Amino acid sequence: MAMAEGTERREIRHAVTLDDRRHFSCGGVLDVDNYDEHTVCAKTSCGILTIEGEGLHVKHLALESGELVLEGTVHALYYTDDGKTKENGGFFARLLR
Repeated sequence: MAMAEGTERREIRHAVTLDDRRHFSCGGVLDVDNYDEHTVCAKTSCGILTIEGEGLHVKHLALESGELVLEGTVHALYYTDDGKTKENGGFFARLLR
């Protein structure tokens, strides 16, 4: 999503739905970094979300509305920090204050 300098990205509500481990849908998607049939990495409004599985297929992607829909067998979902420091920070952030 290209943005002009000085403009802020609007907050998009993040929600995840997984039906029978075969149909995955997600809101609040800002970008999809990479994907293949085993792994999809998406930048969301709540951090980087990695979806792991088998036969993963991007059925629908609309970055304007923040929607991502996948089909396939989902084995794992996990979030990693997107590199932003949070106001309260973690253990090390509090330690170094």
